[in-house]
Amino acid sequence: MEFVIAGTAGPLEARYSEAGAATGVTAVLCHPHPQFGGTMNDRVLDALESALLSSGISSLRFNFRGVGGSAGRYGDGLGEIDDVAAATNWVREGSVGERIILVGYSFGGAVALSAQNILAPECMILVAPALGFFGQEHPPTLPSLVILAENDQFVNTDSAKDWFVDGNTWVEQIPDTDHFFVRCHDQITKIVREFLITAFVD
Repeated sequence: MEFVIAGTAGPLEARYSEAGAATGVTAVLCHPHPQFGGTMNDRVLDALESALLSSGISSLRFNFRGVGGSAGRYGDGLGEIDDVAAATNWVREGSVGERIILVGYSFGGAVALSAQNILAPECMILVAPALGFFGQEHPPTLPSLVILAENDQFVNTDSAKDWFVDGNTWVEQIPDTDHFFVRCHDQITKIVREFLITAFVD
């Protein structure tokens, strides 16, 4: 289902996919950097969504302000926090009691981390998150999965491993790949499904 969400900078283009056997959980997916071609139609987000839907978790993708059919223009990261808040509020208004997973890839991971306090998700899934991008993120203390690339050219993998120190956070590294995870999408799907089965889905 494609539609628009009311955002603070204007309508946000969005797409909702409902899981066949819903578990009362919806994931809100945050895409890579808008100024470097990032959109909700990202291959890594495809891999993440595949794992979510097969685990009974519905998915909401949206384009940040100024991307695709979304109104406004790039908000230096802060405006994008408002965008993910608008998307999350849409889910909660439509289904009272729905549990939320914040999902982010690259820039979207930094947005998700920055939004965690105001949105209080049940869980987070982050792929190659751009740590320190806004200078205000802190590690999650809720059940979380972090997927890193061994040869990431933008995220320091060793520093990221040290940063995610909470015992509730699973950190997985995919070898022989970089920030774009080419030919590794099946691995991402497998890792996410195992995490959800083991650590989150009842």
